[in-house]
Amino acid sequence: MTVDLTHSTRRLGLWQRFRTVGVPLFPRRERVVPRAPAKPKPRPGVNQDALVNLIIDHVDAAITVYDADGNLIRVNKGAERISGFSYAELRNPATWRHIIPGDDHRRVMAILAHRRLEDFPIVNVNPWVHKDGTRRQLRWSNAALPDAEGNVAMVVCIGFDITDEHQLEMTLTKAKNEAEQANRAKSEFLANMSHELRTPLNAILGFSQVIRDRHFGDDLARYSEYAANIHDSGEMLLALISDILEMSKLEAGKLKLSEEIVDLAQVVESCRTMVAGRAQDGGIAITSLPPSSPIRLRGDQRALKQILLNLLSNAVKFTPSSGRVSVSVGTTDGGEIQLAVADTGIGIKPSALPKVFRPFFQVDHAAIRAKGGTGLGLAISKHLAELHGGTIAIDSTPGIGTTVTVTLPAERAVDRDRAG
Repeated sequence: MTVDLTHSTRRLGLWQRFRTVGVPLFPRRERVVPRAPAKPKPRPGVNQDALVNLIIDHVDAAITVYDADGNLIRVNKGAERISGFSYAELRNPATWRHIIPGDDHRRVMAILAHRRLEDFPIVNVNPWVHKDGTRRQLRWSNAALPDAEGNVAMVVCIGFDITDEHQLEMTLTKAKNEAEQANRAKSEFLANMSHELRTPLNAILGFSQVIRDRHFGDDLARYSEYAANIHDSGEMLLALISDILEMSKLEAGKLKLSEEIVDLAQVVESCRTMVAGRAQDGGIAITSLPPSSPIRLRGDQRALKQILLNLLSNAVKFTPSSGRVSVSVGTTDGGEIQLAVADTGIGIKPSALPKVFRPFFQVDHAAIRAKGGTGLGLAISKHLAELHGGTIAIDSTPGIGTTVTVTLPAERAVDRDRAG
């Protein structure tokens, strides 16, 4: 209903007149009908094969697929990357003898061909050799896909590169073994040292008691002989203790070089003279081969003497009667200074060569016990050579002899003019 109010004026007063018109008095509320959300436009369908290929080729692993007879039917990009060979090359059976060499190839082929479904999954670890010769270690998980009859239709092999983990494991195992060997060497050293220390101490106590109690009356010649034995035993004891203290300083890094200009020929002659008596007593000829011209270097004379004295003492100790020991000094084409001690002694087994520089290690236990010693001489010599920036190497053949060569850097050489 709509109304219009019209106002008119008459002589006797006001009057109002209502008239129906088309203007709404109260606006009508419209009913709001909610709209359904617009449906998204359909997207193109995803190619399932492309999705599978994407996953297989981008997984961080080598994947190979074989049929029931062990024929390769598929590899992923990871397998091509780790092997360095393309899929076409990998289809050649000869390629796999390069990738998986030796007995590993036979074991892997046994996994792939003519297996029963219940044999799977199979886990194995084997090396892979890259096309360029680089060797990697892979851990494989091999699974089988059955056909409609429950037989093996395909074998899927997924290999993860564990080279870094394998190397870490090998390093830890090696460190563990070396620690155990060092511990055993120290235990053997302590057991041997109880004998080595007691021997000179017993001699000192025994001979000194004879002299103190005058067991031989006024026989001064006998007492003089015993006094000499006491002196020798004291020197032996001092040498043992000195070796132990020296090794302790070297391992703690507390030994510092006192450098000066050293004439190697004088060092050689001094050390040769010191061991000449022992060599003569054992029927061993000891010779020195002087350099064609004097060789002077900047180094610690005491340390250099100790290196050479340790090497000469070992050479004399393990060379039988009528054998020979020689010491020589020279330079290489590159100017490096070399000091070599060669003998015709019992030699060292190849398996023991990597261990001879370990502290307390003794090559031939029976011989060491018979000859005496701490097993520290070579270890000390190696440390002292390295303090000079040098190296020490051993070339030995059992039953033929041993040559130990100390090489010092050319920078340590001093010219005659500069030396003066």
